[in-house]
Amino acid sequence: MKKFTFIIGLLLLTFSIFAQSSGIKGYVKDAQGKGVDLALVVLKNLPDSTIIQSKYCDQEGFFSFSSVIETKFLLQVNMFGYDEYTMVINTLETKGDIQISLIESSESLSNVTISATKSWVERKLDRIIVNPEAIISNAGANAIEAIEKAPGILVDVNGNIQLKGRSGVSVYVDDKPLNLSGTELENYLKSLPASSIQRIEIMTNPPAKYEAAGNAGVINIVTKRSTLSGTHGNVSLALTQGRYTRSNNSLNLNHNTNKLALYAQLGAGIRYSFQDLNINRYYRTDGGLPDGSFTQNSFIVKDAKSANARVGIDYYANAKTTLGFSSKFMGQPNGDKTDNTAFVRDAQNMLSNRVIADNTTRNRFDNVAYNAYLRRSIDSLGSTISGDIDYVQYGTSANQIFKNDIFDPSNNRIYTDTIDGRLPANINIYTAKVDYLKLQKSGIKWEAGVKTAFTSTDNEAIYFKTLKGVRTKDNTLSNRFLYDEWIHSGYVNHSRKIGKIDAQIGLRTETTSLSGQQLGNEIKPDTSFTKEYTNIFPTFYASWQGDSLGDHVWVLDFGRRIDRPYFQDLNPFVSPLDKFTFYSGNPNLLPTYSYNTSLTWSYKSKYNTTLSYNLTTDGINETLEIIKGIYYSRPNNITTQHTIGLSFDTGIQLTPWYRINASSNLMYFIFKSPLYTEFIDTSSIFWMANVIQNFSLGRGWNAELRTDYNSDVIVAQLLIKSWGTVNVALQKKVLKDKGTFKISLNDLFYTRRADGIIYNLNNTNADWDSTLDTRSATVSFSYRIGTNTSKKPKHNSNGSEAETSRVKS
Repeated sequence: MKKFTFIIGLLLLTFSIFAQSSGIKGYVKDAQGKGVDLALVVLKNLPDSTIIQSKYCDQEGFFSFSSVIETKFLLQVNMFGYDEYTMVINTLETKGDIQISLIESSESLSNVTISATKSWVERKLDRIIVNPEAIISNAGANAIEAIEKAPGILVDVNGNIQLKGRSGVSVYVDDKPLNLSGTELENYLKSLPASSIQRIEIMTNPPAKYEAAGNAGVINIVTKRSTLSGTHGNVSLALTQGRYTRSNNSLNLNHNTNKLALYAQLGAGIRYSFQDLNINRYYRTDGGLPDGSFTQNSFIVKDAKSANARVGIDYYANAKTTLGFSSKFMGQPNGDKTDNTAFVRDAQNMLSNRVIADNTTRNRFDNVAYNAYLRRSIDSLGSTISGDIDYVQYGTSANQIFKNDIFDPSNNRIYTDTIDGRLPANINIYTAKVDYLKLQKSGIKWEAGVKTAFTSTDNEAIYFKTLKGVRTKDNTLSNRFLYDEWIHSGYVNHSRKIGKIDAQIGLRTETTSLSGQQLGNEIKPDTSFTKEYTNIFPTFYASWQGDSLGDHVWVLDFGRRIDRPYFQDLNPFVSPLDKFTFYSGNPNLLPTYSYNTSLTWSYKSKYNTTLSYNLTTDGINETLEIIKGIYYSRPNNITTQHTIGLSFDTGIQLTPWYRINASSNLMYFIFKSPLYTEFIDTSSIFWMANVIQNFSLGRGWNAELRTDYNSDVIVAQLLIKSWGTVNVALQKKVLKDKGTFKISLNDLFYTRRADGIIYNLNNTNADWDSTLDTRSATVSFSYRIGTNTSKKPKHNSNGSEAETSRVKS
């Protein structure tokens, strides 16, 4: 507790620091004085014209550059249909907003439709930025659908996110961790409309400022939050029809004055879908002869309702100080109804039993989060100190009913039972952090910070079994699990330019202390465990510009990462998924560590090729074991994994009316690990490709054709079979370009499958195949509200970064 008090003291100390901020900002307008939306503004060094920063103007033609260190620059503005504009800026002489007026190009444009869009992918030293608005089929989509279109991203049918073929991705929203994983992360991202996303930042090696959690890296979703004065925002409505109906709707509102910024983001939706799942298991004797089989069909109907809200206020006390408070609320009642029919056959393939099971689960997930922050400027170069205090609370409940009837070959009922369970859980997270940024005129940047986090979880499982009309508590399944964890961390990061090389080096240290206790019952004794460990995580980046025009840029990076177990996966209790399938946690799980390095060559900022290597030790994977015909699923540290990858992406405007965005990833995986009675020693080549073609049709019409393909891939014990999709979309600007109407057709040929094979099962072959509700049509409408005139800096950071990404259903 002393460490936590120390951090709070550091946070309060920031109120005593005074300073002044700086930057470059202005407006780009046409001859009629109207803002030029999406004009590209590039800030370059003098005298070598190397690019420092680039920004697209907003709807009012506004642009801004923060954290500017040098005093003299070349500013260049480009927009299709206008002459290029350049000017020299001296920040010591420039006062107020820069006003730029573009002149229409002298070339004839009478037969050309001008359609400017943001680049699909932009690259920075330590991250890739994806602009969802560049893909028109994102209209009416949700966040998880927008994420899976990004280069190197794969989202499986269960909503698990992989980055370049690897799991262990931490997901943030506005630099704040979601504190979610598994089903709850999937449900939240499905409730967040893509229309509310400004950009998606992908970091395979995040800087030291970010938590070290996330072996595959960090995905940061930056939402649309306007900083312009006045009242403005946008509303988005979407309806999707497959076999079942889904809807995703959002409202974003902002009201900004000189002293205050108020904002609210509201979302609501419904999601109905299905999965038609077939599972096959074939048993063998020790001699390899057939020893029976199990086949099961499960038709699962899923339903969910969601409502989420985020409200906040920023107060500009003076030119040096910004205070803020925000709160987030989320409620998600959801559930599924599963009709199972299973056939059990003997060694001669004769029917032994038929099992009919009706399983129903009703869940409730609630989340509240509060953040208070302070930001102070400490010099005219843009150096700052900031502090955050966070409280996050999750409450979940699940009510399960499993009804089982067993019939003999003559269709006589020979057994019936009912298992019902209640699974309440609560997770509380408290964090505090302080961050310091120091900028120098020479271009050198220093960053440092400290953080402490405390997490407390309470999970309970209460099961009853009804047999022959008698309901009794099932102590073999019931339990209560308590878990507490402290993580104390600190980091330092240093950036500087050395000739044509931009370099950044960082070091982060984290100390983890944890304790867990499973409370006993009449047949189970109490069990407990404690652990403590400290780790150091280095990061390094270097970019080299091979020529004065910046046509050839090379980027090298290296980093070490950690994945701590999900809180619920440490819970050792066993819970049924159906009569033949059980899930259990594992209190002996160790953290997973990975080493990541990559080399990227970027040509003219259009063609990007990356060679990467990853080593993962003690990888946590779902493991599958069959004991006496019962299928047990549990997490385990089973793999040492090597991954070699080669990726390519490009975005090319081939003609004024045709643009193509494409990405491809080729990866080679090696897995080695003991597993129960087997040993995993496998390798696999995996290829994924994505091509998005955009067509400007004139008069405000745009069309899109998107194709995706993923080859077979082996992941530890599983082989996931190949699949592909074809999608089309059409968009029309209406209401003086303030409104957008879109329609999209998804998975036209119904080829998005979810099939696979399970390897390394003792004397058992197993596979599955499933059909999903992926072929659908979406109709959406969005409308931009209000007008805007000026900007204020905003705060998009809090302290509960890593802890929130470890909450799982």
